[in-house]
Order: sequence, then structure tokens, then C-alpha cells
Amino acid sequence: MKRSYWLILSWVFVLSVAAMIFVFSAQEGAESSQTSSGITQWLLHLLYPRYDQLSPADKNTLLGSWQFALRKAAHFSEFALLGISLKLLFRLLVRQKPSLLAWIVGTLYACTDELHQTVVSDRAGMWQDVCIDSAGVLFGVLAVLLILSLRKRRKKVKHQ
Repeated sequence: MKRSYWLILSWVFVLSVAAMIFVFSAQEGAESSQTSSGITQWLLHLLYPRYDQLSPADKNTLLGSWQFALRKAAHFSEFALLGISLKLLFRLLVRQKPSLLAWIVGTLYACTDELHQTVVSDRAGMWQDVCIDSAGVLFGVLAVLLILSLRKRRKKVKHQ
């Protein structure tokens, strides 16, 4: 396919992921907590068949620890997706160090995301989340590099 097609598709991918992150960050604290609590409870019911038989105190303890882990995993995952999209875009746009550029831009977006959360009701920006987000971006960039490397190797073996 034409390079311009891939370029447009890459921009749409980056902007869609950035918009998704922005929307999640714009949720007020109670709404965000309710969303993650619902997902966590669904997951606990799936993984712990006797979850409903636990005492309310045990349920709350389990829910609290799992919800914290789930929220951090969500941070990592959404920024890994951003890293993937940025790497694919910068691979088309720049010749030198597209991976580094993708990681830097993704990390800067993580900083703005945390700043954004400081103005949302019952939310707080945390430098620890910037670190998690930045690691997610790096993971996404490295995943693309690995896949492209494997693809290149496979093509090389196929043509021998």
C-alpha cells in the first residue's frame, strides 16, 4: 500500500489512543473508581469462584488490592498502546532514532496526562504513574521493534 495511506492510518491510531487516554483521565475520581471497581469485581468473580462466600471485610481487602493492581496495569497497557502507535508513526516520519522519539513523546504525554488529572475532581497527578506510563510506552516501542525484527528475519530466511 502507499506510504501516505499508512501515514494517515498511523496518525489516526496515535490520535485515537491519545483521545482514549484523555477521556479516561477526564473521569472524576468517583466515576473512575466505580469503573475500575466494576471491572475488578468481574475479574474476582471469574478467578475466585467462592468470592461471594467471603466475609465483607475479606471482600473489601481483596477488592482493594486487586483494584490497585488493575489500575496500574491499565496505566501501563494504555501507554503501551500509545508506544506502539507512536513507534509505527515515527517509523514513517523520521529516519534517525524513531524509537527514542516515540518513547520521549509518549513520556511527555504521560506527564501532561498526570497534570490533566490534577484539575479533575477527586483525582491526583502522581509522578509514580508517569514512571509506569513511561515504562508502558517503552514496552510498546520494544514490542514493535521485536515484531519488525522477527518479520525481517522471516523474510530473509524465506528468500534464501
